[in-house]
Amino acid sequence: MIALLIGILLGQALPLGPDDLMPPPPPEPLRRAHHPRPADLERLRAAFADEPPLVALRQAAVALIMAEPERTQSMLTRARLAGWFPELRLLVERRLNRAESVDLGTAADPGSLAPVGIDTDNDVRYQARASWDLGRIVFNPDEIAVEGQSLRAADARREIESLIIRLYFERRRLKLDALGADDSDMPSGSRRDLRIAEIEAELDALTGGAFARLARRHPAEGH
Repeated sequence: MIALLIGILLGQALPLGPDDLMPPPPPEPLRRAHHPRPADLERLRAAFADEPPLVALRQAAVALIMAEPERTQSMLTRARLAGWFPELRLLVERRLNRAESVDLGTAADPGSLAPVGIDTDNDVRYQARASWDLGRIVFNPDEIAVEGQSLRAADARREIESLIIRLYFERRRLKLDALGADDSDMPSGSRRDLRIAEIEAELDALTGGAFARLARRHPAEGH
């Protein structure tokens, strides 16, 4: 193709090569590097500066319903060790006794007339007994109840953590939408702000006030 153009310009025909018959390659598209502007990064940092950590919110919500893994594991350990402890019985018995006697003297012995004798007994007996149930040492039936309680606690923990995660990231998406939204769209912005306030109130209730507490403390720590 280049040779044909040169021949036209010079007014003479030049032999065409196989490469001259091929169409020119299309121009490469211009690639634009999408780099966030510093102003956008600063807006994102400012929007999420007061965000409490998700891990802390999950732990607070699980602790509020008393479904921590450590709690159920402690219950199971105590149920397994309960069979090794004996059953103790303590007994304290006290006996009080009083005996009185009167000796009547004879006429031949006037000095022994009407002697009175009083005897008292004060006995205290202590008894302690320890007994082991060998069957409970091998297997404690209370472990079955503890296992069931552990499964129910695990289900409750999974449900509350899933709810916390959904609300947490829904709030973040709404805040990101608010950053790129048009200021002239007042109804949409009001509904979005109302939903964000609703999510924050729900997160605060599910975590026992940890959301508001950590949101106030988090920026001061420089995180």
